[in-house]
Amino acid sequence: MEKENIWNNITKRIAGEGSPEDHKKVEEWIEKTPSNKKTYHILTQFWNFKSGNSNPLSYLFSSIQRRIAVFQNQPPKPFYNTTFFRVAAIIVLIMLSNFMVYLISGKLQTEKVSAWQEIVVPRGNRMKMILPDSTVVWLNNETKLRYASDFRENRSVELIGEAYFNVTHDPAHPFLVNIGKQQIKVLGTKFSVNAYPEENIIETSLISGSVQFETISENNVSKSYLLEPGNTLTFNKNTNAFALEKIQAAYYEYWENGMYSFKDESFESLSSKIKRIFNVEIVFEDPKLKSKTFTGTIGINDNIFIFMEAIRRTAAEPIEYKFNKNIIYVKYKKGQ
Repeated sequence: MEKENIWNNITKRIAGEGSPEDHKKVEEWIEKTPSNKKTYHILTQFWNFKSGNSNPLSYLFSSIQRRIAVFQNQPPKPFYNTTFFRVAAIIVLIMLSNFMVYLISGKLQTEKVSAWQEIVVPRGNRMKMILPDSTVVWLNNETKLRYASDFRENRSVELIGEAYFNVTHDPAHPFLVNIGKQQIKVLGTKFSVNAYPEENIIETSLISGSVQFETISENNVSKSYLLEPGNTLTFNKNTNAFALEKIQAAYYEYWENGMYSFKDESFESLSSKIKRIFNVEIVFEDPKLKSKTFTGTIGINDNIFIFMEAIRRTAAEPIEYKFNKNIIYVKYKKGQ
């Protein structure tokens, strides 16, 4: 009974309540032993804990404190004067005092909190970065890459957009690229991934090493494909179908030198690359122009006006175009 009374008095004192006599009893209890003094100190520290503290547990502490405070401020009768609240407060404080003691003594193994790092490259830009494991990544326009702070132990990234990876070899920690329901497993290699959410196709091009492309359909059926160097694997998100083709000879110049060489590529396919390189939209006023093919080179430092003029001059059938802010309207030239 005496023990319960002292915890009642401690609770009231920490909450700023109680009589001078109650406070005196608490002071006498504190001076009895060093252990009592330490326990009381921990409890008062917890009660006055500020949520702005950089400690990752601060949110937990301040959240519990706020919840207790809500009950304290409820009229008409302060809830902390009720037997239920005093008992509940004692239980909470005892549990948290034990919790704090374990933290201080190092006996509690807390779960490691991982922070997420996110890199976003807007349209019309391009960047190169190095991950914590020394893997080099080139990020294309309108691309987002996300990875956890424990990346060295868990080499997994989330990708939206297009990127080229030169992965550091580490057999004990496979490198994973997650694209929605699709995943690419890597040990050490050079490869690129094109996975913009608005497009139905995901492309994986492998220059060296080996990667395994895996996907899970809506009915939870898993499919995988092992890609060999020198090939591009395309996956259709609508049909779950795979297709394989050879990589263009100068493909990787775009990543390492900022130059994209193309041969017999459709105007529609080129328009998606032009959109991200030059931050412009191409509108085909004559749909037949979409299938027209071109051969040439795009540089990330080129001028869009010069590029469009080269398209106009090399087209087999005369075309014309006009600019309206960030939109280019293309059609066959009238009278042709």
